[in-house]
Amino acid sequence: MQELNQTIELILNYLKGIWIKKRYIIIASWLICPIGWAYVVSLPDTYSSSAKVYADTRNMLQPLLRGLTLSSNPDQEVLHIAKTLFSWDNLEDIAREVDLDVRANNQTEFEKIVDELKSNLTLSSTARENIFTISYKGESPELAQKIVQTTLDKFVESTLGKNREDSDVAEAFLDQQIKEYETRLYEAEQRLADFKRKQSKIIPESSNYYELLKEEKKKLANATLILRELESRYESAQAQLLGEEPVFGLSPETTGPSRASITTQFDARISALESKLDELLIRYTDQHPEVQETQKLLVRLKKSRKDELAEIAKSMAESDGTSSYMYDDLNANPVYQEMKITVANLRSEMASIKVRVEAFQKNVTELEDKINLVPSMEAEQTALNRDYGITRDKYQELLQRKESARLSREAANSTDDVTFRVIDPPKLPKEPSGPMRGLLYTVVLVAGFAVGIAIAFIMSQLKPVVLRASQLKQITGLPVFGVVSHTDGDLIKHQMRRKLITFAVSCSAIVFIYATLMAFEFIFGGMPTHLIARFL
Repeated sequence: MQELNQTIELILNYLKGIWIKKRYIIIASWLICPIGWAYVVSLPDTYSSSAKVYADTRNMLQPLLRGLTLSSNPDQEVLHIAKTLFSWDNLEDIAREVDLDVRANNQTEFEKIVDELKSNLTLSSTARENIFTISYKGESPELAQKIVQTTLDKFVESTLGKNREDSDVAEAFLDQQIKEYETRLYEAEQRLADFKRKQSKIIPESSNYYELLKEEKKKLANATLILRELESRYESAQAQLLGEEPVFGLSPETTGPSRASITTQFDARISALESKLDELLIRYTDQHPEVQETQKLLVRLKKSRKDELAEIAKSMAESDGTSSYMYDDLNANPVYQEMKITVANLRSEMASIKVRVEAFQKNVTELEDKINLVPSMEAEQTALNRDYGITRDKYQELLQRKESARLSREAANSTDDVTFRVIDPPKLPKEPSGPMRGLLYTVVLVAGFAVGIAIAFIMSQLKPVVLRASQLKQITGLPVFGVVSHTDGDLIKHQMRRKLITFAVSCSAIVFIYATLMAFEFIFGGMPTHLIARFL
């Protein structure tokens, strides 16, 4: 409780000290308030114009063309344009479009104008919705509206132009890459064609080399097998030819060279059947039905031929040898002649097959001699094919991307990715939006009295005035035995009353001036200079 009393007493002492030094409050208030209010009054009126625009990034074509076109994020693009809207180049363009550059005599002044434009022009947006607010504060209402409208147009054009510019840049890049890959693809095709032409004389295509070698070996084996079969048939036919008599007689008495040649109607059929039987025996065994049937038919024809020859011999015997047949020709053996023809045919076929065998053997030998070149040739051709395949795939992919870019451009021409809807267009301000003179008047008033009170408090501490005995005891630390009052109390009271009236009048005057300024502000919206000039 004692500490509280001491605190209260200390505060009262401070307040009394400030009250005693109240002349500093009067001085500070009359120095600060009139000067501050005069500065506030001299501040020019500012007019504010703003516009709200909504960026609609929803597009009905996007879900339909997903995967077919090159899509981007419209929200990110709009935010990027909003962040770069107040770049130096854009601000210079805006300043020139609203004719601010005519106020500048040189580049330095123009840069100052652009800096002022940047400080007074603001762009704000909501956190979730794409609603952007563009506002500007200036001394001219027409200029403020014009700057906001120009900035709004710049914002919309930059967003739409950015999409078209990106599309044009993408297509130009794709065209350039396609031309480069066309050249690379042509060069790869030429290298591959040159390789094939160069190596076709040395070695066949390495991809078919082993199949070709296998095929040539197979042909060689088949030709060798046929040659062996022909050799076997030739040896058999040669043995049969050696065992057959070249001639035969119709009677035991017939000797010497033959003079007659007798042919029957069965000779040609017998010869044809014998040739057919030889061919069948090459392919089938003796048990084959067709072989057996041919053998039976051949036996019947030979029997019929033999019977016919017997009839001819009997006829010649009855005519006492006066027949027109000559014995030399009659004794010629047609079987022997047929076998000689067969042997000659076999010999011819053997010669032909030997040529084929030698040709196949030559091909196989040449291919086997080149087998060491195949791995290196395969590696080189694989590398060429790989380069060609990669280049071709990239070329096809670039063509698809170009088509996607073209489709994206067509979709962008039909409907924009971003649609702007102006919610509040910029309006011509009729009343100034600033400065807030009422608030500034109040701030100046408070500042004037606050500074005066602060100075009074500091002076009371630097030059303290003892008001009570307890205060003197606290300052000196000595006991106080008594208090002596002033002998001329009326004079002191008169001086104190005069100082109080002076302080009250001073404060009242300050407050009256403040009230007058506030009244002008609320009634006329500022200092009515035209009325003041009329009275003056």
